[in-house]
Parts: sequence; structure tokens; C-alpha cells
Amino acid sequence: MDNSLYQVKLKCPVCGAAFKTSRVRSKSCAVESRDTDFCVYYKDYNPILYEAAVCAKCGYAAMLGSFNEISPEDARTVHAKISGGWSQRDFGSKRSIEDALDAYKLALYCCQLRKSISIGVLASICMRLAWLYRMAGDLKEESRFLGYALEQYGKMYDRGKTPEKMDEITLIYLIGELNRRLGKSKDAVVWFSMVVSHKMSRKRPLIVKMAREQWSLVRSQGEGRNRDE
Repeated sequence: MDNSLYQVKLKCPVCGAAFKTSRVRSKSCAVESRDTDFCVYYKDYNPILYEAAVCAKCGYAAMLGSFNEISPEDARTVHAKISGGWSQRDFGSKRSIEDALDAYKLALYCCQLRKSISIGVLASICMRLAWLYRMAGDLKEESRFLGYALEQYGKMYDRGKTPEKMDEITLIYLIGELNRRLGKSKDAVVWFSMVVSHKMSRKRPLIVKMAREQWSLVRSQGEGRNRDE
């Protein structure tokens, strides 16, 4: 096992099997850069590759932080739908982007099978899939999963909820930025303007600054298209 990784022991809540999954040590998580939708690039090891845990025996997958949070009914459904066609595969060692994509797709599928699942979890999985496809250079799949994430974040906002570790003004900014990245300029401007006028704007100057910058970028892109037409 690479010294930059360490293993966590888990017990699958679906089939009861014990297995190990890897995490990246904090000392190996040096940040290199960040995108405007909060995608983080790391100099060495990318912890995002390891956030989805997969049971090697039955194929149940979920975000590591909520791996055990599944109802008995949902566990039975997941086991019935997945385990019969599952060929045992160990995701516990060092992962490539392709390995991580497979793990997140399994986690997304398991979420879709469950009756009780947080919208925030779905959005988080879709965002990470989009980021991984961006890192792999697959723009089509990146856009597809950004669209799925935008749909889930929109539902959260409509219901007055926010993702874990994210306040409302940041969620509004992210919805605006996802609209911008997906070419929905008019919608993006609406959301960015909501950030600027938000009651929390004075307390979150960095988010307001980012919203203004992206709002300006939308305008400049629009002017560029007009000149080309």
C-alpha cells in the first residue's frame, strides 16, 4: 500500500461482509488549483477518487461519510437488484480516474434504487462525476452530470434546503455557475444577481466577488458572440 494512502475497515450494511477502502492522508492533499464550481485539483493524490466506498462482495456503494445510513428496506432492494449480477471487484487499493468513475456510478445507481436518500447526496455524487470527467477530458459526460447536479441543487433550493457544509448564498452562486457552464446565460445572470442582493452578501464577500466575476464573464461572452454574428 502506498504511504500516501491508508485503509479504513468497513462492514457492509447490505450483505454484512467486512472489507477495506482507501483514503488519502491529509499530508498528501496539497491543493494545486480550484475551478469556479469548487472542483479542486491536487498536486499529488486526489482524495475525491476515494470518497465513494464499494463493497467488494455485493457491489453496494455509497459516499463514505454516509455508507451505513441505509434503511433495512432499501438494503434489501439494493441487494436484490445488484448482488445477483455482481462480479466481485475490489476498489480498496489505489484508484485511477476510471476506477473512481465506476465507484461513483455504482453509488449513484444504489441511490436511485433507494426510497430514502438525500437530494444533497445525489447532487454531490453527480458533481464529483462531472469533475472526474472534466479531469479525464470528456466534456460531453462532464456536461451531462453537471446538468444532473444542477437539477438536484435546484430542488434543494426550492425546498429551502442546502447541502452539507454549504450555506444558502453559496448554493445560489453554485446554481448560477452551473447554469453558466451549461450555456444557460440568462438563468446564470438571474442567480448571480441573487447572490449580490442576498441578505448574507456582506458576510460572504468572496462568494459575492466570484458571482460578480462570473456575471461579468457571461456579459463578455455574450458580447463576443454578438460581434461574431
